[in-house]
Amino acid sequence: MIKHEADFFSWLDSQLNEEIPSDVIAFNINVYESPFIIEVLGSNEFDVEDEDWACNEGWVPTSRYIEVSSDIFGNSWEAAVQNIINMAQNYLNSDFNNAVKLTQAKAFAIGFVDGDLNLVK
Repeated sequence: MIKHEADFFSWLDSQLNEEIPSDVIAFNINVYESPFIIEVLGSNEFDVEDEDWACNEGWVPTSRYIEVSSDIFGNSWEAAVQNIINMAQNYLNSDFNNAVKLTQAKAFAIGFVDGDLNLVK
């Protein structure tokens, strides 16, 4: 379970430590509500004009989902997404080995699974 930013960093870095196909050019974190869980996926498509690129699952980690503490969720779904975005931005600026996989990708986005994406990179 992700209870704080350090947990998020460790989870995301371990997910990205897996073998990722060379044709994966973009990543997204899907946020689910009830229960509050997240997943990171890779896509071999990206189109800034069409968010459906995130539906292309070109890479799925072995352990797909992780539960997130309700403390991170906050008082609303908007707060939940913003908290995940903030942690993701901090991860991108961290010294974690696999952050480079996201910084070198064409895109990195976060959003509720059936909602709008927020481009982090």
